[in-house]
Amino acid sequence: MHKTIPFLLSACLLVASAAVSADEDRQSRADAAVANILFDYDYGSEFASYRVNEDGFVDIIMASNTPSQVYVEILNRLENHPDIDGVLASNSGPACKISNW
Repeated sequence: MHKTIPFLLSACLLVASAAVSADEDRQSRADAAVANILFDYDYGSEFASYRVNEDGFVDIIMASNTPSQVYVEILNRLENHPDIDGVLASNSGPACKISNW
C-alpha cells in the first residue's frame, strides 16, 4: 500500500506540470500571434500596448489617434486568429507621436 503513494504523487505532479506547460504554450502562441499582427503595421509596438493571459485571451489598448480602418483591421485579425481565444480592445491610449497616418 505504501508503494502506491509515491506513484500517485508522481502522477499528480506530472499531470499538474503538463497543465502548466499547456497554459504557457497557449499564452506564448497568443503572444506571438499579437506580435506578428502588430509587426505588419508600421511601428505597431509604438501605438499598441497589450497583455496576454494564460488562457490566450488578449487585452489590447491602441493609441487614440489610430485610424479607425487600421483599428478595425487589427481587431478583426486578432479576433479571427486561431491561437487567440478572445480579445478586449480599445483605442483610448495616449496618442502615438511617431504616427505618419
